[in-house]
Amino acid sequence: MKIQKVAVLGSTGSVGTQTMDVVRDMGLSVSLLSAWSNLDVLTEQIRAVRPDTVFVKDKASADVLKERLGSHMPRCIWKQEELLEAIRRTDADCIVHAIAGLAGVPAAIAAADSGKRVAMANKEAVIVLGDTLWEHIHASGGELIPVDSEHSAIYQCLQASPAAQIRRILLTASGGPFFGYTAEQLSHVTREQTLAHPTWKMGPKITVDSATLMNKGFEIMEAVRLFHVPEAQVEVLVHRQSIIHSMVEYTDNTIIAQLAKPDMRYCIRYAMTHPERDVLQEAGLDFASLAKLTFHAPDNGVFPLLHCAREAIRADGNAPCGLIAADEAAVDAFLQGKLSFAGIAPVVREAMDRLPEGSMKTMEDILDMVARTKAVTAQIITNYQSR
Repeated sequence: MKIQKVAVLGSTGSVGTQTMDVVRDMGLSVSLLSAWSNLDVLTEQIRAVRPDTVFVKDKASADVLKERLGSHMPRCIWKQEELLEAIRRTDADCIVHAIAGLAGVPAAIAAADSGKRVAMANKEAVIVLGDTLWEHIHASGGELIPVDSEHSAIYQCLQASPAAQIRRILLTASGGPFFGYTAEQLSHVTREQTLAHPTWKMGPKITVDSATLMNKGFEIMEAVRLFHVPEAQVEVLVHRQSIIHSMVEYTDNTIIAQLAKPDMRYCIRYAMTHPERDVLQEAGLDFASLAKLTFHAPDNGVFPLLHCAREAIRADGNAPCGLIAADEAAVDAFLQGKLSFAGIAPVVREAMDRLPEGSMKTMEDILDMVARTKAVTAQIITNYQSR
């Protein structure tokens, strides 16, 4: 299938803006752009690609766009149900889902119902929805291709042999800005240090999650959901150079790896062109200039959220959703200066210990779980500060 028209959800975020680079480079037309509050970036995107429809958070935002764009203003919507209907009925060939966090769950279901290719960059939706997401994909006749660099790499490696022949998935991690730190050293790190990722340019939430290794924990959970493997078959390797994006070991001890420069636009482009590959004129990897490729086991003692993620995906039920919600609350508190970096992991751990066991069958169940978890986490943060 040749992609000619796309919808980009979360077009003004980190993955969204990189998606728009690919859209312009490939000369694709755009059915739908959805954004939230970054109207400056959205205005420039509208001028560049002339989408059929745009979604913004409220009528006031729509009025700002109208004033800026005048006669070039596309159809503009701001009600959530209008967005979900636009996603379900889009004439795009591919929907790139780059809305961040749990806020992207309803859009993920709508995209799955569209019958289109879904290039999925929202790991939270994949984790929380689990089999439900696949049921919607299969019922609509759509398909899902992961966009995360690690899961795109695994997806590509899996083209080599049947999934039944997998022995291990080797999920690589950059290690974040605090690789090699002790717990004592982590107690003194600043917000600025945390947001200075050594390899990737990402939004603040995912950058903090990378520093705590929570993001890698989410990626373990995402791999279980996407590739239908037990959690024990997903291993993490710290690979500081971020050149090998992940590997798959098969039953004959053969390992297939995917290598590329650390650039999300490669993953986005692949999700749009699969099973074909685009032709790029820029230079690829220069192996002669790579001094070395190194690998280390993660320090689960200093970065305990990796183990917390494994516990959550093994428990399943409402635990994965609870973990994501607790982490969102803790990271938000850290970014606002209300919680230390070293406080994130114990706060999330305590929140998880307080969650009752249960299952989630509807969107209302998910929203209720998120609200309850965030309320509990907020109280834990207050108590943590007073210790």
